[in-house]
Amino acid sequence: MTRVDGVFAGYSRPNSPGFAVGLIRDGHLVFERGYGSANLDYETPITIDTEFHLASLSKQFTASAIALLVLKKKLSLNDPVARYIPEASKYGSRLRVKHLVYMTSGLHEYFDISRKNAEPWYTAYYFTRDEAIKSALAPTHLLFQPGTRYDYSNTNFMLLTQIVERVSGEPFAVFMKKRVFDPLAMHETEINDDSTAIIRNRATGYAPRDARTISQLRGVGVFARPGPGWVMLARNSPHFGGSGVFSSLRDLAKWDENWYSGRLSGPAFTKAMNHRESFSFGAMDGMGLGFHSAYGHATINYSGADIDTSTFMERFPEQRLTIVCLSNDPLGNAESKADEVLAILHQEGKI
Repeated sequence: MTRVDGVFAGYSRPNSPGFAVGLIRDGHLVFERGYGSANLDYETPITIDTEFHLASLSKQFTASAIALLVLKKKLSLNDPVARYIPEASKYGSRLRVKHLVYMTSGLHEYFDISRKNAEPWYTAYYFTRDEAIKSALAPTHLLFQPGTRYDYSNTNFMLLTQIVERVSGEPFAVFMKKRVFDPLAMHETEINDDSTAIIRNRATGYAPRDARTISQLRGVGVFARPGPGWVMLARNSPHFGGSGVFSSLRDLAKWDENWYSGRLSGPAFTKAMNHRESFSFGAMDGMGLGFHSAYGHATINYSGADIDTSTFMERFPEQRLTIVCLSNDPLGNAESKADEVLAILHQEGKI
């Protein structure tokens, strides 16, 4: 895999953030590499066990909680959101759980609404999931009638975590540990709902200490000196649902393996996660998943980005092959790097 190493050559040094890259075949890691460091203070190498913030890859885990409750008949995708979130009752009964899952709710994105304290919606500033939800539900009207348009919004998945809590009677992090992570032996995976929590083997975020980064930071009131090297970027706000899952390459292989083995609630779980709901304007993607194609094969993928991370995961279900690319450089463009690796595999006749 020398050619793959070449894709990440710019990060193959201890004084740089980097990537964890893995290829999973039939639920087993058949290739894994770590490039660069998870923590530049100590030059801790990135490994198979380094825990990265998954950013929007977290959405499929939030969706998994909904799928499990639906399979247990504790919840229906057609239930009105107001049944579980009374604050949403002003939007009427047409707003259903399925509209949150498939991003067709018409709800406002939280960061499009000004915070009461006038601070930026930026993860260097502290805010919680509940503050974000409260702001998103402040407007009296939806952006559009539920089910009539697609509009990407993290608010949808934040609300799904509240629904899980109100149906199960447990904090979302507890539910996920008991019902998803522990059954799959994903012991290096957790919901980061407390910004003071210690996360073993955490990949700290870093961006180049260049004019672009410094300008963006100063735009939200964060001072960084110009110079060589890297700027440390900490995720200080414990919002979750649309993001907030930390996991490792090792554990994501276990998550991928379940797609075929059905260890978690059998084949019905995978079927539920892959279900594409139809609306008046067309069929939507799966639950926290995107359906696409590459090199003549159907794929399921999703990407994520936040202050501390860039992530991408793509599954080729017919080939039972999945690529995972995780970076602690938010400008690292994990999806683009994964595409370069896939191009090499295609050229070599492996996909």
